Amino acid sequence: MKFIMKTTRSQFALAPAITLTAALTITLTILFSSYADASTVALDEVIAIVNDEAITRSEYQTRYKRQQLETNQGIEQIPEQINGEILELLIDERIQTQAAQASGISISRAEIESAMANIAAQNNFSHEQLITELENQGISEIQFLRSITEQRLIQRLVDISVNSRVTVSEQEIDYYLQAHKERYMPDQTYEISHLYVSTSGKSEAEIESESKNVNHVYQGLLQGQSFSNAVKDFSDGENKEDGGYMGWRKERQLPELFLTALRQTPVGGITEIMKSVNGFHIIKLHAKEGDLKIVTQQLVRHILVQPQRSNLTDQEAIDMLNDVSNKIRKGGDFEAFARLISDDTATAPQGGSLGWISPGDMPPMFEQATLNLPLNQLSDPMQSRFGYHLIEVLGRREKDISRDIARNSAQRELFRRKAAERYQNWFGRLREGAYIEYVSSN
Repeated sequence: MKFIMKTTRSQFALAPAITLTAALTITLTILFSSYADASTVALDEVIAIVNDEAITRSEYQTRYKRQQLETNQGIEQIPEQINGEILELLIDERIQTQAAQASGISISRAEIESAMANIAAQNNFSHEQLITELENQGISEIQFLRSITEQRLIQRLVDISVNSRVTVSEQEIDYYLQAHKERYMPDQTYEISHLYVSTSGKSEAEIESESKNVNHVYQGLLQGQSFSNAVKDFSDGENKEDGGYMGWRKERQLPELFLTALRQTPVGGITEIMKSVNGFHIIKLHAKEGDLKIVTQQLVRHILVQPQRSNLTDQEAIDMLNDVSNKIRKGGDFEAFARLISDDTATAPQGGSLGWISPGDMPPMFEQATLNLPLNQLSDPMQSRFGYHLIEVLGRREKDISRDIARNSAQRELFRRKAAERYQNWFGRLREGAYIEYVSSN
């Protein structure tokens, strides 16, 4: 073996100065005290040292195999020659694992076993089959469990040190969508008519008078008056004789002022009054086509009782909600009861309102209960994994959520970029403070 110094140790050390054998023993004891046996620590070839902690060939082989399994590459023979990329990955992980341990981060046995089960399922193995395949490669279950634990420690450390400190503003999302219209924005077209009242060249008093006239027209339209006749009687637009009909227009052909209003307007409806520098506008939406994602949204409110929080039995929680339900049916205020007794701290201050929810926003059992419930009718107390609920659906609507999907996608991309940059800076400082030796000549 030959020793090559890769980096030097700074004044800040992630791990105490201990012997290599002691480092292995202590690390295994901390991570796997419930799994350890007499064969845990064995002689092994040291291939690198990170802050006085050895990385052995068997650990490298375990990490190599985990890489294959997690990328669904199957079980293949591990080459004798050390793969430089895998070794660097293992070194980086060891630096972060040491930092996680120094920060007091821990992973439960249940989390480790769950991760092990997921890896087995991803590769169509039973637990026993996975262990057998690993053992055929000379990798013990204890080694593989340690590798998984290190991965979970690192993820929790990164969540705390990096991800939790990344924010993406609504303005950033707006700018990003504007710069990537072709990729993110739905290609929609709208069939519209336009009522326009000009204010160009008019005094403030005249503009105020026109505003009152437009409001009067708007109220008439809401009551069912003909949009086409209103345009002919009041509009200053060039196409007033055609009832303001503009035909089909793509999004890129319309100003953002119109688009913002149209996206909130149901087919057959009219927008709110819009004020531009040139006048007042009202648009009627006849139809729309394109890359739409129409879902049924529900306006839902609930009262949640969690028996364990109030030292109640399940039956006592049900009886409490039945009593509240009877009082509400007799004229009691749902919102007042929600503020008073609901254990959902996020919605109780809002009278139990969950707002407009889309399919998939709620647990399946809860969502199915809302779908089966007539409007403005209280449910019987129902159980979910959160506790017992009293539910009421106040409204249902068809909503195009394609823009919501685009915004969510943009938010994820922006978060990924910002988190990656923050991670590089954070880990760069972490690695600079580490002591690394490459030991093996292979």
